[in-house]
Amino acid sequence: MIRILKNFLSNDEIKSLNNWCLNNYTENFFNGTTMDPRYPRSRLTTRSNGYNTKNINYPKESYQIQKKLLNALDIKNPLYPPPFCNGIVNGIGFEPGSIFCHIDPIYFKDTFTLHCNFITQKSADGGVTIIEGVPYDVDESDCLCYVVSNLKHEVLPIIGTTPRILWCFGFCITQNELKNIFNCQSNEV
Repeated sequence: MIRILKNFLSNDEIKSLNNWCLNNYTENFFNGTTMDPRYPRSRLTTRSNGYNTKNINYPKESYQIQKKLLNALDIKNPLYPPPFCNGIVNGIGFEPGSIFCHIDPIYFKDTFTLHCNFITQKSADGGVTIIEGVPYDVDESDCLCYVVSNLKHEVLPIIGTTPRILWCFGFCITQNELKNIFNCQSNEV
């Protein structure tokens, strides 16, 4: 239940997303997470933490990318994870931050939680996503889609002064959508 969409973003989209993040990560809608309790301010995210996420004015490109994802994955009536603003979370990580191994919740009955992640700016070293013990060091234009409610995942420590920028598009998908997205047989789900 892992799929990589190669060359999904253009250089202009990557630049726009990174500029937005770098210009906004000090705003109050970015908050520290508990994903690395050793270094709590090494990773900031727009994931809801009591802030009204409806007030986040993401760049227009993010909504265009979301629409492209819905079309590419054939998701007709999207449900979004509640902590995401309109189905989108932006995150930035600084050395030595990491994300501990975890599984995300299922937010709605009879669904699976799917994340479609873009690492639009890689750190100098580290910051690689590990899913079920396998590293996925995707290119900045690629989308790493995986079922976070079923697969253990983590991110290795970030090394260097270049922050790691993540754009996560989250969907709560049905079993039929999961089968279509990942080309699964019913006994594989």
